[in-house]
Amino acid sequence: MSDQPTKDEELTPPVAEEINELARHLREADHLEPEVRAEAAELLGKLAEALEDPSVQEKDLAQSATDLVRAVKDQHEPGLIEAAWDRLEIAVAKAETTAPVTTDVVRRLIDALAGSGI
Repeated sequence: MSDQPTKDEELTPPVAEEINELARHLREADHLEPEVRAEAAELLGKLAEALEDPSVQEKDLAQSATDLVRAVKDQHEPGLIEAAWDRLEIAVAKAETTAPVTTDVVRRLIDALAGSGI
């Protein structure tokens, strides 16, 4: 066996690390209300904690959540944000029975973003 990382490992940072990095950037997103930034960043931190050994559904859920937050943070076009939102809702539906804790954190994240008018 080789100690070399696989091609996927080389291209994809660990899910939790990527989420924590996004949370740090989100705290600087001036176009969002400070309360929304703080709550969403805190929930992203909780999501990262919940993903120590993620299932396929949790990875998909986490990726969909980070895609939505990144689209909001980067102020993408409304159509792109809506598409990211739709993908996240599908991921939530798929993961809710196998990953209830992670799904709960993501639902709270959705509520925080929705409360800001997104």
